[in-house]
Amino acid sequence: MLHKITVLAVDDDSINLEMLELMLSDRDCTVLKAGDGMQALNMLEANPHIDVVLLDLEMPVMDGYETIKRIRQNQSWSEIPVIVVTVGTNEVTRILSLGANDFISKPYNSEELRLRVMNLVRSKKLSDLARDMNASLELRVIERTEELRLQAIKLEQEIAERQMVQERLQVQATQLEKLNKTLELRVQERTTELSKRNAEILRAYDDLKMLQGQLLHQDKMASIGNLAAGMAHEINNPMGYIISNLASLSKYVDKLTAYLDANEQHFPNTEPGAWEYLVQERKKYKIDRIRQDLPELISESSEGVERIRKIVRDLKIFSRTDNSTDDFSDINEGLESTLTIAWNDLKYKATVSREYGQLPQVWCNMGQLNQVFINILINAAHAIEEKGEIRIATWAEEKSVRIAISDSGVGIAPENIKRIFDPFFTTKEVGKGTGLGLAIAYDIIVNKHGGIIDVTSEIGTVTTFTITLPVHRANTDDC
Repeated sequence: MLHKITVLAVDDDSINLEMLELMLSDRDCTVLKAGDGMQALNMLEANPHIDVVLLDLEMPVMDGYETIKRIRQNQSWSEIPVIVVTVGTNEVTRILSLGANDFISKPYNSEELRLRVMNLVRSKKLSDLARDMNASLELRVIERTEELRLQAIKLEQEIAERQMVQERLQVQATQLEKLNKTLELRVQERTTELSKRNAEILRAYDDLKMLQGQLLHQDKMASIGNLAAGMAHEINNPMGYIISNLASLSKYVDKLTAYLDANEQHFPNTEPGAWEYLVQERKKYKIDRIRQDLPELISESSEGVERIRKIVRDLKIFSRTDNSTDDFSDINEGLESTLTIAWNDLKYKATVSREYGQLPQVWCNMGQLNQVFINILINAAHAIEEKGEIRIATWAEEKSVRIAISDSGVGIAPENIKRIFDPFFTTKEVGKGTGLGLAIAYDIIVNKHGGIIDVTSEIGTVTTFTITLPVHRANTDDC
């Protein structure tokens, strides 16, 4: 649980400041207020425990742009999250390049504002925790290394003493020779034991780094899942109004059309002047064109609503990434939900083709499998330099299902094929990859689901990841 959060709200409009205080002030938040950028900097100097800054752009004395620069240039404040309040999105690129962490548009949505503040503070806390864990781990490694060095020195001293004894006893008979052999054997055993201990320490260190990476990745996926679930819930409410209104509008159009048709049958029999007047008014207001366009407009709107409903459904499915329980799930449905989430990264790099087969329900953790799918799909997009193709195929085999994801990217060098599932191995540039994505995918498929993950690749042609999952694992035969 986070401690009580201190928010510094900066705005030259006192009404806006009062609104922000009302939205955020409760048992979780304390709101400090400043009327311009200079006041904000003074309050940051006087209050070292401010957790997040909520900053307006247009202000007298010092505007929001200069205020962001000053905050990022000050070593004491450079890590404080900054949310910029703006009326539109024209300046988003500029404010983000200056160092802002997030932005929110006016008018405020109190729940969105609270979530953005809480998520930024939570992200900073997790980053600080990860840094502290790394420092602690490095200290433990240094201490253990020093212990091993001292042990090695002691062992070298023991070996030197044994060698001196051996030189003095070489003139002895068979008994002395046997003693010499015994001493050599003990030295070998001790050396072997030390080597084993060194290897165990190295493995433990790698395991700790792997676990840390998995925890950070799982927390990231859980945050994405929570965000997706919240978005789906928020979209569903207005979608209900839109669907209901479109249905009513369609009925009203039918009734208006019937009414106009009845007028057309009746009014030709009235006075000629009245009929001519109605004909002119009909042309003036383009009634015929409107009657022709209305059904098409309603149909297109209904189609758009259905597409939004599909996106919402996929968001709900993908939001199960933090679910730790297993259940019977539809693999094709999971792939579709993952494609929806990853679509923004894929659409500019590749066309995606699907060849889904008829699959049985699989006993699995769908949230974990979605992590595997999104890691492979994002890697496929990164492997495509300009424009290419990603193919997804699924089919059923006896007591198992198979998923193949192929891309027309640059391919994987033969010497790297056997290492791509190793933790921290990456062929990307420094700073552009952790080397954990495929290692986590291997752990989820092989260790947690009892499956198989293979890769085939040729440089410059096609790379294919093939996943085999059992329909029932050994402990689910009775399900």
